[in-house]
Amino acid sequence: MRTKVGLWIDHKKAIVVAITDKGQEIRLIISKVERQLRRAGDSPLEGSHERQQVPADDSRQRRLTGQLNIYYDAVIA
Repeated sequence: MRTKVGLWIDHKKAIVVAITDKGQEIRLIISKVERQLRRAGDSPLEGSHERQQVPADDSRQRRLTGQLNIYYDAVIA
């Protein structure tokens, strides 16, 4: 029998199921990707957002991309 593999993946976790002649194997891989900080405008309740409080969009995107790359590498390993 050929090995059959199924994959369910999102940003939080991945489930990999392999079915072989010897049985089945299920792997759960949890992502350690942090949610991005929300960048909203001024809020009367929260006060204004200063530059130091929320990182620049490109910096946040690079960090997210790096974390996702590590996670996806773990899934395909």
